[in-house]
Amino acid sequence: MRNWYSQTRQAFYFSLMFYIGATILLLLKVSIAPILFSFSLLVSMIWVFLVMREIMFSPRITNIERLLLLIFIILLNILAGIVYFFLLRNKVIGDPKK
Repeated sequence: MRNWYSQTRQAFYFSLMFYIGATILLLLKVSIAPILFSFSLLVSMIWVFLVMREIMFSPRITNIERLLLLIFIILLNILAGIVYFFLLRNKVIGDPKK
């Protein structure tokens, strides 16, 4: 699980950065904004799959918690990512430095 720890967080931050950039460009009515938004959706799918992998292989949570987390991550994407990375990730995978 340690090998994927930083890659998952990195993919989330890239996705968040592209969402913010695409939103700003959409507000400014720049023609490349839909392309950037599409790219942010692709990067978002990558981190969602990585988070789903973390959740599924975690021995620290129950099956009910696993199911609820998966539904939460899939339905609320970026908002769920913020909550997951800042509040729930330590419970799911523990401290990777140990």
